[in-house]
Amino acid sequence: MKWKKCISLLMACLLAATLLAGCGGDTAEQPAASEKKETVTVALWGNQLLESYAQYLCESFPEVEFEFILANNSTDYYRYRNDHGDLPDILTVRRFALKDAVLLKDMLYDLCDTELASTFYGSYLENYTYDDGTVNWLPACAEVDSLIINKTLFEEYNIPVPTDYASFISACEAFEAEGIQGFVSDFDSDYTCMETLQGFSIAQLLTMEGREWRQQYESGATNQLSEKVWMPVFEKFFDMKDKVGLDETDAAMENRAPKDLFLEGKAAMYRGTGADVITFRGRGEDVPLLMPYFGDTEEDNWYLTYPAFQVAASKKAMEDPEREQLILDIMAAMLNQEGLEHIAYGKNMIPYNKNVNLELLPELDNLKPFIDENKMYIRLASNDMFRISREVVQQILKQEVATPQEAFDAFNALLAAENPADQVVAHIDTYYSKDFTEEHGDQAASAICNTIRAEAGVDLLFAQACYISSDIYEGDYTENDLSYLTKNDGGWPVVADLTGEQVYRMVEATLALKDNRGAVCTDSTLYVSSGFEMDISRTEDGGYTLNALTVNGEELDREAVYSVLIFGDRDWYMPVIMEEIGCEDFNDDVLKVKEYVYKRLVEEGGQLEAPTDYITLH
Repeated sequence: MKWKKCISLLMACLLAATLLAGCGGDTAEQPAASEKKETVTVALWGNQLLESYAQYLCESFPEVEFEFILANNSTDYYRYRNDHGDLPDILTVRRFALKDAVLLKDMLYDLCDTELASTFYGSYLENYTYDDGTVNWLPACAEVDSLIINKTLFEEYNIPVPTDYASFISACEAFEAEGIQGFVSDFDSDYTCMETLQGFSIAQLLTMEGREWRQQYESGATNQLSEKVWMPVFEKFFDMKDKVGLDETDAAMENRAPKDLFLEGKAAMYRGTGADVITFRGRGEDVPLLMPYFGDTEEDNWYLTYPAFQVAASKKAMEDPEREQLILDIMAAMLNQEGLEHIAYGKNMIPYNKNVNLELLPELDNLKPFIDENKMYIRLASNDMFRISREVVQQILKQEVATPQEAFDAFNALLAAENPADQVVAHIDTYYSKDFTEEHGDQAASAICNTIRAEAGVDLLFAQACYISSDIYEGDYTENDLSYLTKNDGGWPVVADLTGEQVYRMVEATLALKDNRGAVCTDSTLYVSSGFEMDISRTEDGGYTLNALTVNGEELDREAVYSVLIFGDRDWYMPVIMEEIGCEDFNDDVLKVKEYVYKRLVEEGGQLEAPTDYITLH
């Protein structure tokens, strides 16, 4: 495929921006080689935190050896790690509900009496406080999620910009008459299904009955939807589906598809975030706007929000008083003004804590009255809500349920049923550690990458080690547990035919990246190679440089052509690297990495490939 010109331009601008120094800063500021750095493991919920946030932490704490992993975005992932006595020191997660997080309560540090907790507004802190006063998690700034419209397209076709639900429907119908899709979204994604169900019905969910039901659900007092609260939610979604013309085609639409339609002027509106307004702007000079979810009246219009992530600390990591203070200092740096500015890419987020002021882009000025009126609804985001919202919305779009009552009943039945993903489906015989060593690299990551390369049938594989999300433990695995081995919602594999010379340039360009979601800033964020070996040296400025590439000890043939699977961020890392090596054509119609692992361990009943010593680091 060809990368969109606007994405390439965006990446070029990104690389042209002021570069941060190498992790750890200038070598003169680093501890002497004889002084052992304190190691702190930080689980990052998403790969956008690799862009500059991880680098910021390294520069702020040069006395710390950070180990970064890309965690799966679920508190249940940490349950899985805790079951193996392997909680990271600092935990982050975006998909959060107290209902799910309570299982970790006794394993996490209580922040309620800390100076850090006192920096948050009480109204927000209440959402993180258990009945006994314990506070384990604190929120970073808020991501705003709603409807993105192409204002320029509305003006071209003289269609009024919507102000409520009825005018939203009218706009969709008017665009359809012009051969343009009025509203599209990636209903193959669970978050979109959940957020559209809730977003178009926020006023309903905020009734007295809705608030009472949510409190009962979050506390575990009920595991069923209230018919009085939720039947109107399903009625609204059915009405939108019928009037907008959503069907099984929309059910299959994946993350990038609606954005591509919007970029091409083939869709007027889609569900997205403040970050999407900045990144996917339409056709060149088009003006995108982040509009609210439309209610029956303008007074019923609301934006949906959720924290960029929540952060917590392992209680075990805080047993030593000096280490306790260090971790609290790191968490404070994660949530202060400077830290949040590294999260708020493009000035698109809203703070929850005091003494922090995050500027919004002009494109998001229309949010300000809603912020002032506090019309920013925090989504209900339990694991069940994500999973079951997708199942039921898919059934609605595929006409497998025909009425709102059937959809309501299906949702409650799934809430009451056992999650099939919790059943044991595989057994792994051999333990592999994620600890990085200069002689062997990351053996857990190597085992996974060697398995993916074998299943994909490619010559070479190149992937960032932190995308392998945990040690590989010996024992039984459920389907959910298998998905926790790899980071699956921040990177996508692609396959390309590259010359050996291009492979060299790919590795060199990757090691040189700064301020990108594929950037390397610590040993734990170095890349894994499968099918070839890398000889790399640390540089005086804290970076890395390539010395040689070999295959079974012999120099990689620069003239030969290899099939290469590359695993990284499709919208950020991949365009930069592909442009750097001069590759425009590649195949992204391949399995996701978790599907390769599932195929080997479950469908074939096999074991992971053995790891290899893929790196020598000087």
